[in-house]
Formats: sequence, structure tokens, C-alpha cells
Amino acid sequence: TPRPPLFFFGLPGSGKTHCGQLAEREFGYTFRDGDSWLPEDLLQSLARRQGFTDEQRHRYACEVAKCMADARSAEAARGPGARPLAVSQAMFKRKYRDVIRTAHPDALFVWVRAEFPAIQARLSRGGNLVDAALGHRMARDFEPPEGEEAVSSATLENNGDDGQGFGDALLLRDLRALLATRR
Repeated sequence: TPRPPLFFFGLPGSGKTHCGQLAEREFGYTFRDGDSWLPEDLLQSLARRQGFTDEQRHRYACEVAKCMADARSAEAARGPGARPLAVSQAMFKRKYRDVIRTAHPDALFVWVRAEFPAIQARLSRGGNLVDAALGHRMARDFEPPEGEEAVSSATLENNGDDGQGFGDALLLRDLRALLATRR
């Protein structure tokens, strides 16, 4: 049975990209950071330290769904060497995650959760499109999975940043268990 595509979502600084990179390195997925698909106007909003409008979010969700389809097609063209796709993208609102879910019904949605102090520490280190102040403001817009979405999504807790790989060991354990149950 082929492994499902993975869609990692959650707050900036929760570790979505890191989880996608682990899926690629340890489980043979091909990883795409959804931030690389951000259109120029959304990048400009982030540069101004602003969030996105509903119109921007909807347009971007459609773009992510299309880019995922393109990436999956490119992998399928590799034949027997094709790898499943893993994507990371915050996708704050359920209705926009549903755009992705409708286009890719076989995808496993994985909410990457982290406690606020861990998120703030990661965002304060830099290297993210969002700084700690904007990340704090954006957190108010995030809709955690509830109801049916909570049942159909998996959750990864990512609070381990001990600098010695302990957090990665826990994430790998949890990803391995998740993939074993979702084949």
C-alpha cells in the first residue's frame, strides 16, 4: 500500500518544516515547503508584518493544492522510484485546509503543535518568514482542528528542543507510529 501524502500544518515556529524534513530524510518522502509557493503579494504582507486577507488565503490555498498536484505528478513520472509527498504550510483556517483536503483526499493532515514558549524561542532565533511579534499576533487567527477535522487529522507534539536530538527522537517515534497506522 502506498504511503499517504503528508500535509503538516500549524502555527509559525511549531516545527512544520522540520517535520517535513524528517519525513524526507528518515521515511523517503519528497518534501516541499509551502512557503516557497507564496505569491509576491503575500510575501509583501509578511514583509510589512501583516497577516493575510481572506481573499489572499483562499487564492493561496488553491495555489498550494495545484502545486501539490504538480509535485505529485512529477514524482509519479519517476516510475518505480516515485516517493510520496510531504508539504508544510501553516494554513490557519479550516476552510482553506478543506481546499487542500478536497483536492487531495488521500493526504494525511498532521497538526504540528508546540507550546507557546517553544514557538516564541524558535521564532526569536530567526530564519523564518515570521518573527516572534508577528507570530504572536497571527496565533489569534489560527483555527485548531475540531470535530470531524480533529478526528481525521493526526497531531504531533513538538516541544523538544534540547539541542541533543531528544526532540527529534520523539518526533521520529511519533511519525513512525503515525505512518504505521495510516497505510
